[in-house]
Amino acid sequence: YRVINRGASGEETHQVLARFERDVIAARPQAVLIWGHINNVHRAPPGGIEAVKEKAKADYREMVRLARDNGIEVILATEVTVSEAVGLTNRLVAFINNLRGKQNYSAWVNEHVRDLNAWLRTYAREQGLRLWDFEKVFDDGEGFRKLEYSSDDGTHISPDGYAALTTYAQAQIR
Repeated sequence: YRVINRGASGEETHQVLARFERDVIAARPQAVLIWGHINNVHRAPPGGIEAVKEKAKADYREMVRLARDNGIEVILATEVTVSEAVGLTNRLVAFINNLRGKQNYSAWVNEHVRDLNAWLRTYAREQGLRLWDFEKVFDDGEGFRKLEYSSDDGTHISPDGYAALTTYAQAQIR
């Protein structure tokens, strides 16, 4: 297989959609893997998360439509959650927030990432699309990313995480 990686760190789904024709359609691949909505969640304005999730869904639908209209097989991928609070200070803040009955930021992000992932699973099934379930590869059983798959900041994927993704992707391709 020849793989062309056109992923761009830090983008939201609308930014991927904006360059989809240039970076995907123009390359005329046999298949495209569409992955990533965590930045949409991270950057949601206060009180605006539901609108952000609906916009991400619309972006996914449009990318799928564009790919299909151009004879490109679509593979969707669920997003990877973030790790539970990493580092002593972050764990202390999370502990205090839990005592106060407040959800910590990582849990909030993951709640909305998992919600969009659930939608992706349903959408892929309804549309007859392949789905690579990256969330399940990384899940620690508590709804967070396994620590060994996280960089020190708890949000980025570690080298071990990328190795796990590679192993998973190779199995899916077979």
